[in-house]
Amino acid sequence: MKIGYLGPIGSYSYEAAQKYKKDTDELKESKTIEKVFSSLENGSIDICIVPLENAIQGAVVDTMDTILENRDLNIIDEIVLDVHHMLMSKTKDSTIAKIYSHSQALEQCRTYLNEKFADVEKIPVSSTSYAASLAQKESDTACICNAICKDLYNLEIVSDNIQDMKDNKTRFIVLSKSKNIRETKKTSIVFSTKDEPGALYKILGMFSIAEINLTKIESRPAKTKLGDYIFFVDLEGDEKDSKIKLTLENIANLCDEFRILGSY
Repeated sequence: MKIGYLGPIGSYSYEAAQKYKKDTDELKESKTIEKVFSSLENGSIDICIVPLENAIQGAVVDTMDTILENRDLNIIDEIVLDVHHMLMSKTKDSTIAKIYSHSQALEQCRTYLNEKFADVEKIPVSSTSYAASLAQKESDTACICNAICKDLYNLEIVSDNIQDMKDNKTRFIVLSKSKNIRETKKTSIVFSTKDEPGALYKILGMFSIAEINLTKIESRPAKTKLGDYIFFVDLEGDEKDSKIKLTLENIANLCDEFRILGSY
């Protein structure tokens, strides 16, 4: 099986893919989250692994927005990864004039960066491992990345565990063109409400009446007009369960748009 991830080698997505893969699986990198999805759509890979949310910074909006654009993909699993950010450079004592990393990593280390490198330029790039590749090539440069980048890119650790919250975790999702056939414990949906008073309240009330526990609710702009939102919801249970199936069917009737992203 071919597994796509946000590269290059050494990114947290790579680490999550390594954790998930079996011995016979092949990993294939892409430069952006959008290209990971495109590879899955065109059949270059069988499944893909992308970051969805972080304990400090919250949702990875690139993933959420790209999910909305790819209607025939299904979430089939999730991976929760411990995230320990490190500041690395060519040498420990080098002068640092700029720091590269993914925007999420920069935000997750905001307190450290403000205290130690307030006047240093912070440059967001496509992934933490790409940041490491830049720090390997450029002088007076550092990057924020994970431990495996040290040997991969011949870097030195300047400081470790620099994230704002020590128990930092990122949740990755596994997507496929096929739905799960196995029994599952969680279902993700996305919907937009009708433009009427109490629309969201009615929908959430139906989950309460059916005694279905919601573990996450998050909104994203619908990109239609100001004030229109799309809601991402995670709930406990399998979409094939009769109670959940009936509840979701009833909720779909109250929505302008409704989609089950997958059970896993």
